[in-house]
Amino acid sequence: MPEKGVRNRYSQSPFQILMYDDAGMISTGSAFFYEFKGEVYLITNWHNLSGRHFLTKEPLSNRFPTCIDLKLATFIPHESGNRHAFTSVAHRLNLYKEFKPIWFEHPSLGERCDVVAIKLARPTDCNEQFHVPVNKISKLRVPVMPGNTAFVIGFPSSISTGFGLPLWKSGFIASEPYYGITSGGSISRIGGLVDGVELPAFFLDTQTRQGMSGAPVFCSFTGTWGVNDPYEEINIDAPGFWNRADVVFNETRMEFIGCYSGRIGKEEEGAALGICWGVEVIEEICSVQKPGKNPHFNELTDG
Repeated sequence: MPEKGVRNRYSQSPFQILMYDDAGMISTGSAFFYEFKGEVYLITNWHNLSGRHFLTKEPLSNRFPTCIDLKLATFIPHESGNRHAFTSVAHRLNLYKEFKPIWFEHPSLGERCDVVAIKLARPTDCNEQFHVPVNKISKLRVPVMPGNTAFVIGFPSSISTGFGLPLWKSGFIASEPYYGITSGGSISRIGGLVDGVELPAFFLDTQTRQGMSGAPVFCSFTGTWGVNDPYEEINIDAPGFWNRADVVFNETRMEFIGCYSGRIGKEEEGAALGICWGVEVIEEICSVQKPGKNPHFNELTDG
């Protein structure tokens, strides 16, 4: 770990994105790379690119992005001419080709899932030590449970440090990750909430801010667990336990667990609950590669 430099490799994974229309910058957000079957995808929120709320489809402002800038760590020629300077540089990406979005959406939920993926060749001038796909930083899994510390690493209120490094916002996993959440549901005498929108996500208890949307989420765990099955009940008194090579003893490790998406309604806002879309959602999108629909198509044809 360097004393003078980036001290945590997870700080090197996300990057800031800037949303634009013809009039200029609209807003900022967060994004990251994810590798699936040897190909790299940019992952961020649907609402970042569409300019609309992913459930209500209401405009977030009176402007809608047509392109984004990716702020990537890059070497650029120094003004002296004989060496290079290191900083973050905006790389332009158009969001539409012949009015069709370049992103992939969830195969069954479509626009009701606030995660999209863009297959993207890594820019050749991007420093190879930075923006490593989040699922390639570490292959070690940890027990992901309610109460565990979760870190959302992104750009709250458009803030960055140094040459464009993200900030870490901490919180806790606030719901059972295996079970989805219900937005806008009502109380029922049987079971959980009913008559709401079922989403394959889980809650985070965290005070995040605008600009964090699309940030990667990592779970931190301290303890002892099995490498091959992190949910195995560890029994140190079991025969041969101390000869096992597949157990991590009293360590702190992190695992990538999903994409942050902000709050989804008044109830979640009041309870300080953000949502995290799990890894399974990202993998479904990258696997099926269902083309995204133009979020403004109906408006254009009806008008």
